[in-house]
Amino acid sequence: MTAVIEVNGLTKRYRDTLAADGVSFTIEKDTIYGLLGRNGAGKTTVMSILTAQNFATSGDIRVFGEHPYENAKVLSRMCFVRESQKYPDDARPDHAFRIARLFYPHWDQEFAERLIDDFQLPMKKTIKKLSRGQLSAVGVIIGLASRAEITFFDEPYLGLD
Repeated sequence: MTAVIEVNGLTKRYRDTLAADGVSFTIEKDTIYGLLGRNGAGKTTVMSILTAQNFATSGDIRVFGEHPYENAKVLSRMCFVRESQKYPDDARPDHAFRIARLFYPHWDQEFAERLIDDFQLPMKKTIKKLSRGQLSAVGVIIGLASRAEITFFDEPYLGLD
């Protein structure tokens, strides 16, 4: 198998809090992994470091054999759907999908539309006014329709029926 992610000795410290302590793992191509741990164990921190949205205190991270930081070639091949994703107050799901379509080179609009129908997502309602499950559906749709080579979901099931 071919490793698409290699993490060696990843440590992240926030002042007095150790969020990740010497984490090492390899993720192989064309496989599905689950990152399990109690609340506060550092799962979201690790995913945010892998997607260059946070910096490690120490350790080495390689995605597709390269460092992900400020690396558009690597970052355009990954999608990170955060549980706590923030949107502008007036943003609607159709705005989020339009932006995602611009960012992800393999965006599958037909698949996104099918998922929107399956989730019965109200497209004209602001994201701020969506239920917890509908908000999770927005993230799931972006993550799946991105057709990114690597997709990270941070608690995508919250509130889903």
